[in-house]
Amino acid sequence: MEETLSAFAQRGHVVSIVVPRMHGLEEGLRKGVQVVGAPFAPRPLQVWGYGRSLNSHNRLRLTSAAVTPLAMASMAKSLRSEIRSDRPDVVHLHWVLPQGMLAAAVPADIPVVISVHGADVRFVRGRLKPIASRILKRADALIAASSEVLDAVSEAYPPIRDKSRVIPHGANSDLFHNDERGQSRIELGVRSDAPVVLAIGRMVVKKGFDQLIRSMAEIRDIEAHLYIIGDGPNRPLLEATIPDADRSRVHLLGTQPREAVAKWLAASDVVVIPGVADGMDIDSGPVVLMESLAAGRPVVATKVGMAPDVVEDDVNGYLIDSPEPHLIASAVRRAIASTDRLGKGARHTFETIGGWNRVARDLELLYQELVAKRQSPS
Repeated sequence: MEETLSAFAQRGHVVSIVVPRMHGLEEGLRKGVQVVGAPFAPRPLQVWGYGRSLNSHNRLRLTSAAVTPLAMASMAKSLRSEIRSDRPDVVHLHWVLPQGMLAAAVPADIPVVISVHGADVRFVRGRLKPIASRILKRADALIAASSEVLDAVSEAYPPIRDKSRVIPHGANSDLFHNDERGQSRIELGVRSDAPVVLAIGRMVVKKGFDQLIRSMAEIRDIEAHLYIIGDGPNRPLLEATIPDADRSRVHLLGTQPREAVAKWLAASDVVVIPGVADGMDIDSGPVVLMESLAAGRPVVATKVGMAPDVVEDDVNGYLIDSPEPHLIASAVRRAIASTDRLGKGARHTFETIGGWNRVARDLELLYQELVAKRQSPS
């Protein structure tokens, strides 16, 4: 969101974003975007937010559920204040639930766009479907990074299909680009003669990292090393999953700065995104998919989220049907054998699709279309 909104602001638009006020939040003007923090709880109860709210199965923690009404009331108050002072042309809400409920605070003559990010698919399909349906009825447009997510929502609420649009994620090409692999490994202290398999993401069940770790046992003969960047509630379980024979080859790096992530991408031979298919919780991206392509690195991915839309077998990587270890291992072997050729295809794919500037342009066109519809005589 930060990179998209910054790119949108650079196109000459005035942008404000209302977010829960958390410890360390940088409020005020930030990269051309006015960041408004909505205070909702004392610091010990500031547990509402994507990285803090969900458990390893991407279910809402009880503590987070308890403060959700406070967070939503505070965000609604801040949103109303922003609308009164600036009278925006469009209000864009992220997640169908709970943020989609803020649509009730938006005057009827202002278009509302809602982004669905995958985890909220369960709300549209589950027990909260009546509430989600009312929210979607108010939406002037629904967007997601992948057709899989929009198809899932449309199946549950067919009227939204004609108002849905796929806008794939982008990547920062100034940060993620095709650096020389050898130099990056020297800087990171990584062996230059061993293939590097990289994975990036939150350590939760739907990322499939446990299966990726198990797949390394099937490629011991090529001495590949697996590096996983990220953290989360599943980290202890993942550490326990590593066989003794692979402990020198599987490395959990924890959370890394963005610059370090870019360096690790440059050092890698292949990036693996072994997402687990779950009709109630779809990984709509992830963003690392486009960052890998921007870095010119082949991708091995399951047919989840954006992957079927952008990964083409033997062109920029390989798609696999499920994150079973033998399927991952086989695809990783093929990718490592053709890493330079596939890497060129990956970079070409990214250049064809475009980065965050393309996302900002697509949003600009959508917003203009919605505003024009509201302004035209009925």
